[in-house]
Amino acid sequence: MSSKIPPELEKALSTGIGYSVLIKGEPGTGKTMLAFELLNEFGGENAVYLSSRVSLPALYKQFPWLEERTGFQVIDATQLYFSSKAFLKPRSFSDLLHTKLVEGKEPALLVIDSWEAIMSGEEGEKEEELEKTLTDLVRSYAAEYRMNLILISETTETRLLDYIVDGIVEMRKVTLHGRMAREIILKKLRGIRIDQYKYGFTLDGGRFGFFRPFRRREIGKKRRVEIVPNTPEYLSTGCVEIDRILEGGLRRGSTTIMEYGDDLSFLGYTSIIAHMAINSIQQGVHCVIIPHSGWDERRLRRGILPFVKEEDYKKYLTVFEIRAEEEEERENVKVLKGESMEVDFPIFTDFISSLEPPVLAIIGTDLLEYQYQLKVTGHLDRMAELFSYWVMELREAGNVAVFGMPAGGVLGTELRHMTTNRFSLGVLDRAVVLYCDRPDTKLHCVENVIAEDTLKLKLTAFV
Repeated sequence: MSSKIPPELEKALSTGIGYSVLIKGEPGTGKTMLAFELLNEFGGENAVYLSSRVSLPALYKQFPWLEERTGFQVIDATQLYFSSKAFLKPRSFSDLLHTKLVEGKEPALLVIDSWEAIMSGEEGEKEEELEKTLTDLVRSYAAEYRMNLILISETTETRLLDYIVDGIVEMRKVTLHGRMAREIILKKLRGIRIDQYKYGFTLDGGRFGFFRPFRRREIGKKRRVEIVPNTPEYLSTGCVEIDRILEGGLRRGSTTIMEYGDDLSFLGYTSIIAHMAINSIQQGVHCVIIPHSGWDERRLRRGILPFVKEEDYKKYLTVFEIRAEEEEERENVKVLKGESMEVDFPIFTDFISSLEPPVLAIIGTDLLEYQYQLKVTGHLDRMAELFSYWVMELREAGNVAVFGMPAGGVLGTELRHMTTNRFSLGVLDRAVVLYCDRPDTKLHCVENVIAEDTLKLKLTAFV
């Protein structure tokens, strides 16, 4: 199972010589969940979580998996502070380290949540004494006891401790496309190369998990893509989470826009439509495609054929290429000359009508925009008219259409009022994100989960 921790932070805490990290962020940004994930991954049998803010019953209620996790000890410090102000003076704190942490064979891990709460209520010499204890803890104990030390702070302000610790991680909520996302920033990791300093992350399922840079689909070897079954009312997208968003999948007779932005979000989009096509072909559903600019049947073949039987590929996938010059014939390729939309579009729609429904039609609108010069006065209106008639036919036949469109595409305004579903894809910290305006959804991360012999498309919500 892959780590839930960003690789740079994972490397820092795996040195084996002791490392101190300050986790900063406003309340509710996920600091405690990250701390528990660090305990789970690096705690071993020699770890302590010292809670100065939340009682043990409250922690176990919020994180029930903690009670099942053996190997680290959770200490409720809330009562200790009220009953004994001397609990964290240097001598007693050193005793805690010796008795709870330094006897283990593996590097110990101590989490203090939060260090400001330790300081609260103390004034004058007592406050200075506690601050000195924490400073000594960072400067000396971490290396001496080979201890990983995690300090949680409720403020993002720069303080003395920032200059002393080995690493600083800041967590924050961000807004993207009017929806909440979460971001972790690696501000400092002494001695560690930071290849990527920001990552999106989620608290889905009550656990911290970061989002890696979007991973391209690997097509060098054959892999298995599990079938997500169609139903009498819906064609599956091939992705369980997208089907769930659409309350079942692509309803027969529906139309969907998928709008993408830069190159990375386009790769996310192509992964989605590839899974749609693969899932349809595997279930004997015809898929008819007008590819995007720069794409043709050969390129689609490389992305789809490794995951389906060749005879099914040839039988159930048809590609309409728009080009004037003659090339060698390929049995599942049909050619549109690109001279007149009034001539070409009926050829495309009539072919779909000749197939047994439901048919999945996928159209790259940027190719239509270029080939038929839709920015010329009157051309866009005529294309919109052709689409409007076809959408009515599609609904009556129970077929499904998906329009792939770059952000700002000229067909966007015309098509949006005709479509049932509207998705948008973007990028956050090199991860592809997706949201839906119709129906309205929160932000999700799109990931290709690639195993030795399987490929799966997965969506995870930002929570």
